[in-house]
Amino acid sequence: MKASIYFNYTSRSLLRGGQRTILAIFCVAVGVMAIVSLQLVGQMINSAFTSNIRDANGGDIAVTSQTPFKSSDLSFFANLKSNGTITSYTPTISGNASTGLAASVTQSFTLEAVDPTTFPVVTPPSFKTPADGSISSLLKNDQVVVDQNLVDQYNKKVGDTLTVHASTSSGTGGVTLQVKIVGIVKNTGVFAQSNDFMLISHDDYQAADPKLPLLYDSIYVTTVDKAHTDQAAKAIADHFPIANTVTADQALKNNQAQVDFIKKFLEIAGLLALLIGGVGIVNTMQVLLSRRRIEIAMLKTTGYRRFDLYLLFGLEAGLLGLVGGLVGAAAAIGVSYLVRNIVQQVFPIIIPFFLDPVII
Repeated sequence: MKASIYFNYTSRSLLRGGQRTILAIFCVAVGVMAIVSLQLVGQMINSAFTSNIRDANGGDIAVTSQTPFKSSDLSFFANLKSNGTITSYTPTISGNASTGLAASVTQSFTLEAVDPTTFPVVTPPSFKTPADGSISSLLKNDQVVVDQNLVDQYNKKVGDTLTVHASTSSGTGGVTLQVKIVGIVKNTGVFAQSNDFMLISHDDYQAADPKLPLLYDSIYVTTVDKAHTDQAAKAIADHFPIANTVTADQALKNNQAQVDFIKKFLEIAGLLALLIGGVGIVNTMQVLLSRRRIEIAMLKTTGYRRFDLYLLFGLEAGLLGLVGGLVGAAAAIGVSYLVRNIVQQVFPIIIPFFLDPVII
């Protein structure tokens, strides 16, 4: 038989199948869509957690503590810098804040007081507005920098002023700040896993209540190489035994464990969807073949060999799979975007959206 006969016969058979052909294509598309979309989301999650881990960790070493660091504790880090163990460090103060005295949890955001001259110790953040903005030039005179989510939540824009009520690291009372939004940063680099946050300088934060001592809950450190990182981490852990000292390598391992957990969840969901789609495909193909027994008998009568019949119906199944696969892969792009948004809501993470041509 000529190749054209195979393709003409199978294509006409699929067209004659009508709704049954559409159902078969739909079942294939659902299975492909489920697998491809979840693999795309898994790749996005992997990238969000494991790419540029040094920036995401805030430095080569991130030191946090439930018992805040005092200003006098910073002398230890200054000594480490002077003897060459570390290259730089920056302390930060984080707390919940809102624009109302009795705001709910959903209306609160993170206020982070930083030293504009040293923060961040890793790659400087990218600004949406102004495009050439920098932390050191903007954080002064009660000016603050925020992310896009906070601007959208409170319907604000660059140049607007607002009253912020923030908790303190000491856990007693709070401070009230009159601030002006002067910049919007992107959720990348050091802010890759940050959401709904506001940055203010240490000086402006303390000016709201001069009697309030500066108590730092995080200190970020950079070093020259891994050997110095390990040396510094050990020295910090020995000096502050109750603090949590996390290196970039340790953060990568922790993040990878979270990625593996989420990926397993997505794989199970994908396999369930594939199972449902597979059952539909099998049932549809059985119906298609059972309705064509007379057609098969006529083909045998006219001289078609068993090999020819296998080839005809195999090509027909292949065309169904090809069309269904293309439809499913196209639909997976949109579904992956929706699944990504759902995962971001279930897990408190920010996932950048991108497509992997290899997976598609």
